[in-house]
Amino acid sequence: MGRRQTIDPRLRAEVIERWGDSCWLNMPGCTRKGEEDDHIVPFSHGGLDTVTNLRRACKHCNAMRQDRVLSGYGATLHALIGPPRADFTGYLAGRVGRDGIVVSFDSLVRDIYPWPEPPEAARQAAAMAWDGAYRSLARCGQPVDVWLVRTLPVTRRHPNMLGEWQALDYDVHVLDVPPDTTFGQPLTPGEERTARRWYALGISQRLVDARRAQRRERLQRLGLRTPTAAPARAAW
Repeated sequence: MGRRQTIDPRLRAEVIERWGDSCWLNMPGCTRKGEEDDHIVPFSHGGLDTVTNLRRACKHCNAMRQDRVLSGYGATLHALIGPPRADFTGYLAGRVGRDGIVVSFDSLVRDIYPWPEPPEAARQAAAMAWDGAYRSLARCGQPVDVWLVRTLPVTRRHPNMLGEWQALDYDVHVLDVPPDTTFGQPLTPGEERTARRWYALGISQRLVDARRAQRRERLQRLGLRTPTAAPARAAW
């Protein structure tokens, strides 16, 4: 793939006339200003310079997005989050198809250190492996079904990962486990610290669904979603 070409000013004007000149991404920290031309199907995947494939984005959001796909334009991405000791495996049963890809932080920790109370080095290694898999799959142009499983939707690189997921229309599932249930179990010191961070975030399925409905309405106005279903997969 060669270098990205400058968008024809006449094409840009048509994009602005049809879709507006405010940032379509609305990532955490968005300035709302339409400063750059962003390809819905990323340029690196062969996305074309067309009115249907271009929207305006602010510099901040365009840089933050990089080549991550809008869920359904290539990979379809789901996220499952919840407090420590939540039954992630039970929730996934019957929801993940035979060809589904699951990237689970807890499973990576167990694979790296299959004994109780993994040291911090093992958890750091699992975090790096999870982040690498996520970054690769989030850029995937193939029609695969991906489930991202972890407790906190926060990393050093992505302090508001949940906001990024919602901007890119991931299907977010929250295990709403009451605090008494979580803290009533024998937790390791690390799990207890993580649980306190989890409940401090105040995340619930109800809140996530409300934000998703708002985001979907915006994506519908931008021609990227229909009121009843995700669009047909774009050509890659």
